Amino acid sequence: MTSPLPDNLLHLAPQRAGSAEFVDGRTRLYGILGHPIEQARSPETVTHELRRRGENAILLPIHIRPEDFDAVFPQLLKLVNLDGLVVTVPHKTRIAPHLSHIGPMAEISHSISVIARCKDDQWVGEMFDGVGCVAAIERRGVRMPGMRVQLLGAGGAGAAIGAELARKGVASLRIVEPQPTRAETLAHGLAKAYPALNVSIGPSRLDDIDLLINATPVGMLDENAAPIDVTSIPANVVVMDAIMDPDRTKLLRIAEASGCLTVYGREMLDSQIVRVCDFLLRARQHDVKDFVLHPDT
Repeated sequence: MTSPLPDNLLHLAPQRAGSAEFVDGRTRLYGILGHPIEQARSPETVTHELRRRGENAILLPIHIRPEDFDAVFPQLLKLVNLDGLVVTVPHKTRIAPHLSHIGPMAEISHSISVIARCKDDQWVGEMFDGVGCVAAIERRGVRMPGMRVQLLGAGGAGAAIGAELARKGVASLRIVEPQPTRAETLAHGLAKAYPALNVSIGPSRLDDIDLLINATPVGMLDENAAPIDVTSIPANVVVMDAIMDPDRTKLLRIAEASGCLTVYGREMLDSQIVRVCDFLLRARQHDVKDFVLHPDT
């Protein structure tokens, strides 16, 4: 029988099959779904949290191109040992029609960041980006009530962040978004849900705000790109960038050089890991009709 390894590599062949301690045939699967996917940190962070809780589970990166989504996603949900998915750009707004139920923040933002399989094999979804983003900023000692905010991006993450900012009682929110329909939809939804909020639509300006948040993908995997064309930012403005990779984006570098308090994308992820894992594991214990979702889920 011919060896599958060249002669000079035979010393690498195992004498017997080995084993990895973190996965076996009973391992429950989770995934993070996006395009691109190499920037994702959930495979490390969520897997660590699940295993810290004693779960035999692993979260894997799943790369689906936008043009393949409608064909691939429904089939993915048929995997019997798949218990949940984290969803990232650009798929967050395409998930809801495939689910049995969505939570209140998903309703407001029209986007979903996490879905989970319930005990009865039905799927539920909720949006945690807003909760994670605002919690990360608050952990730096920033109080949201009365803040004047400029939000860059009204896509899935941006809409969720806008909804959470409104829920937390910011005084004003200016949405800067190149797609007018998207900006108007978010502004209308927030004004209806939170009548006390002063909500408006761009263009960008930095002299009348306390907090700047980037919820666009501009700068992702590109350390030389920034969502706004500026060389400095007023030092009193807190700057948060939801991008995970690079960790220190161009926007954050400009903010740091300007003397601003900066909040990193990884802090947003860290702030929602516990809530996401609670959601994933609690869904498995309930039928969809008994799985109550609320903004603080």
